[in-house]
Amino acid sequence: MNPFVLGGAGIWRLWTCHLVHFGPGHALLNLAALAVPFALAGVRVWPRMLLGLFLAAPVLSLVLLPGLAGGTYRGASGLACAAWSMAGFALARERGTRVEGILLLGLLGAKLAVEVWSGAALLPGGGGGGKPAGGTSLGRTPGMAGLPVASNHAGEGLIHFLRPDSTLFSPGPIWMRTSRWRWSSRAPATA
Repeated sequence: MNPFVLGGAGIWRLWTCHLVHFGPGHALLNLAALAVPFALAGVRVWPRMLLGLFLAAPVLSLVLLPGLAGGTYRGASGLACAAWSMAGFALARERGTRVEGILLLGLLGAKLAVEVWSGAALLPGGGGGGKPAGGTSLGRTPGMAGLPVASNHAGEGLIHFLRPDSTLFSPGPIWMRTSRWRWSSRAPATA
């Protein structure tokens, strides 16, 4: 997915962009990452997890879309992280599986901490050529939210991407490209 696909009837891509990968190796890594929480959580938790993933897919797409900066979103790593957290919380609430739940949440937290600290994906998403897009790593999301991230160019804040001259709106309606309107975490622009 890229910032230009949501025009017209492209809204379905908020869900289907998670099915596109850099290659077979990337798809297998994502499939394995999704299989672990489903295997540990058990069949009775699956309906809630599937509903959660269905609802999380467009939210992840919309959160990651502003940070693409000319790249594309490919893979289901964001959904895998959501599945790990859902399974981890479900297991941690039950008496006999608390250790497994805490272990899942701890591993997910460690993965995200490494990505936030380094500004790069822990498991890069295959060779699609060029830079890995913001969607291959949830580590870029904190940078988009304005949190300090080492060597992450997206640290300007999510509000910055709502400006008319950002990649989210370019090319956009003419009023967005020509107005002086700014909503940014930076100082306001002067005439």
